[in-house]
Amino acid sequence: MGDHARFERLVRPVLGDLYRFACHLTRDPIAAEDLLQTSLLRGLGRLVQLHEDGAFRVWQSRVLYTTFLNARDRRADMYVGTDALERAPMPQPAPDREAASRQLGRQIGDALDQLPAEQREAVWLVDGQGLKFAEAAVVLGLPIGTVASRVARGRVTLRATLAQVAQDEEVGR
Repeated sequence: MGDHARFERLVRPVLGDLYRFACHLTRDPIAAEDLLQTSLLRGLGRLVQLHEDGAFRVWQSRVLYTTFLNARDRRADMYVGTDALERAPMPQPAPDREAASRQLGRQIGDALDQLPAEQREAVWLVDGQGLKFAEAAVVLGLPIGTVASRVARGRVTLRATLAQVAQDEEVGR
């Protein structure tokens, strides 16, 4: 099978996850599309380095993250939007719970945005994208223990922030 056909077969099931990760990093859907396209081209060009197709999601996520970091280092504003984060499309809840779900999603997104970048990225990969700590460590290029501690600290901060939001809502009722 040719590299293009193999790449297309591998990228289809994970394209949405990669786009959401790019949106999370750039905080701008248009910049995310540019980042995703650039990283996919780099991935296609390096596909010969991928020896196990089952590792594609983590491998391509690492390519995307490295592309983001390299661009950020070269030009601080290349992939970082100035507008508020527009969330990538997510499955819609049942109609009777849609408003509450949207509000909760905004609250979680706002709390996540308040985390330091290194914690936010680790929490997003593990809790938002469902990667294992070892996979997130590969994507971020860090030891697994560092990823685990960043996720743990981020989760503690998220719980505290969301508890405060819930308390503020109770007081306001």
